[in-house]
Amino acid sequence: MKLLPIFTFTVLFIIGNPIEDLKVSEPPTKEQVQKLNYSNKEFEVYLNSDNKVEYRDYKYSKVKGTELPFKIIPNKDDRYAFGGKQVNLKIENGWLVGFDKGEWGGNLFWFNEEGTKYEKIIDGNIKSIFVINGKIYITEGLAHLSMSYGQIFQIEKENNKWIVEKKVDLPTAPYATTLTNDNEFLIVTSKSLLKVNKDFEIESIIEEGIWWMYLYPNSIEINGQDIYIGMRGGILKTQLNNTVNQLWLTKK
Repeated sequence: MKLLPIFTFTVLFIIGNPIEDLKVSEPPTKEQVQKLNYSNKEFEVYLNSDNKVEYRDYKYSKVKGTELPFKIIPNKDDRYAFGGKQVNLKIENGWLVGFDKGEWGGNLFWFNEEGTKYEKIIDGNIKSIFVINGKIYITEGLAHLSMSYGQIFQIEKENNKWIVEKKVDLPTAPYATTLTNDNEFLIVTSKSLLKVNKDFEIESIIEEGIWWMYLYPNSIEINGQDIYIGMRGGILKTQLNNTVNQLWLTKK
């Protein structure tokens, strides 16, 4: 069977910037948000090596997670299965690699250590992969035109077979996810900011964010009680225990 080479994206080293260097103002009005929809500036937030929140320009092609130590070489029948946004997670017996091609779908695959063998685990637009107390969870979903949906799955391998269990349906598509200090999911969706506890009960802590329909969040981080959401045009800062208090961070 002929194998077709597909190369993984290269993760470029991008120098971050202290979040404190940004200008602080009130969140934009609905009219201003609509104008920001046409902005070519997108801000990504992340934690640096000291666990401090920094920001950088968002790159659509950037791989989330650790770069794979091998090139993906699919079988001929799977040559269209790989591509789009990619998220990688190293696990005990290999790698989990998720793909998100928007309205063209996506998949989650397991690869062995060398990348010479792989198995498809589930179809879907894979947004993030987390390990919590030894259990593996993924967020999946799609916002396209008038539809927006999402889910959290738990996956595990038993008797040499991958088992996928849906834990909860999300009201709208997850765009970015992080974990609180209590290992609860903090998810910014196409419309809302959600907290999902250990029993997979959903609390909507911002029902309709300023980003809804226009600013497309790409990242979220939490530091203490402070929440930072990177998106088109700027960064929204709020607090886990007081989401009514919202600030807008942009370059000076």
